[in-house]
Amino acid sequence: MFSQVRLVVIDSIAFPFRHHLEDLSLRTRLLNGLAQQLITRANDHKVAVVLTNQMTTRFGETQSSLVPALGESWGHAATTRLILHWEGKLRFASLYKSPTQKEATVPYQITVSHLPVSQFYI
Repeated sequence: MFSQVRLVVIDSIAFPFRHHLEDLSLRTRLLNGLAQQLITRANDHKVAVVLTNQMTTRFGETQSSLVPALGESWGHAATTRLILHWEGKLRFASLYKSPTQKEATVPYQITVSHLPVSQFYI
């Protein structure tokens, strides 16, 4: 049906789980099941699946820090993790987890694409 699809993007995977599920055990089971289904579909159909996870602030006694909204355990479900971040006005992508590559950080920029809009829709 969608034989030309090679990329599936879900933005944001965290939203429905953070705002509609207060039972942490159930949330974890559902997320793990979803991750396994996405991995299976990606392998079966040879597509890349990109999930975004919101960040939230964790407050400590003396400082605060940004942490993944679904917690560190969600990061174990992913095969590859990229962290996109800013330093001043520059954007960086950090490879945080990969089965084949070492950790690295590279600058990137977002530019306007000149592809016809129809190429972005199925």
